[in-house]
Amino acid sequence: MRTQAFDYHALRVVCATPEQPYSFTKGSAMGWFAKGSGVLGALALAACGGGGGGDALADPTPVEQCASIGVVPKIRGGTECALPGQTPVVVFIATRSNGTALYCSGTLISPTRILTAAHCLPPEVTRITTPVWQADGTARELRARSWVNHPEYQQTSAGFLNDAAVITLTNPLPAPPMPLLVSNPSTAGQNVFIAGWGGPDFELAAGFAKVTIVNDLHVGYVYDNKGANTCPGDSGGPMYRAIGGTQGVVGITSSGTSGDCGAGDVSLFTNIQTPKVLDFIRANAPDAVVF
Repeated sequence: MRTQAFDYHALRVVCATPEQPYSFTKGSAMGWFAKGSGVLGALALAACGGGGGGDALADPTPVEQCASIGVVPKIRGGTECALPGQTPVVVFIATRSNGTALYCSGTLISPTRILTAAHCLPPEVTRITTPVWQADGTARELRARSWVNHPEYQQTSAGFLNDAAVITLTNPLPAPPMPLLVSNPSTAGQNVFIAGWGGPDFELAAGFAKVTIVNDLHVGYVYDNKGANTCPGDSGGPMYRAIGGTQGVVGITSSGTSGDCGAGDVSLFTNIQTPKVLDFIRANAPDAVVF
């Protein structure tokens, strides 16, 4: 996730950090860059975290940004750490039949189901794993039982259409799920949070943005070096905002027009409030909470 700076007032806040760096590549289709897909180095991760919640603000503090996904900012040199198992924003590894892997983000929308982007799960994927955080800060693998892409997912010159997928895990994750927000329509001018495990640092991070694009296919904005922006590895992660103190997913990180996530990048998120997308999610995650 790209931001202007990294200090206490940074617009994108590190909430957890991988134990070791990864090497990633960025995919593209017809001029649109996927916000995910990278080559994986390892699955063992270590991080810091905590708890909380709150509504989106024009300029939320680091605590408020990380609290929006149920964790606290990383304390550099500190000792008070908790695991990112407390957040619904997850990372997963999708392994292809040839042994290469994709690294993407997702949102836990029920104890056993992850909402993510369809472009993270091409047909050649044969195995998906996500970390389950341990008390010592390491992680063990939890495998997916099945996964399904939206049947009308496609790559076009207008970006990825119906870029949504649902992963079903073999066992529940202990993190609290994030519900789907459908009762309050997305409109231009709304302040939202975005979160994911993407670049440039490939760490769990949360930031904020202002919506300027809303249509039946997408919600999004044009990044102008204000607020935060999604980058490779953030694909599948949530755009979300709060109603009555409850955070709810309104978009799925999908694509952009700039490979470096910089100024002028048109960042698009699958609009989950569109009936075609919402019906798909509810059919494949019937236990997801909708409000």
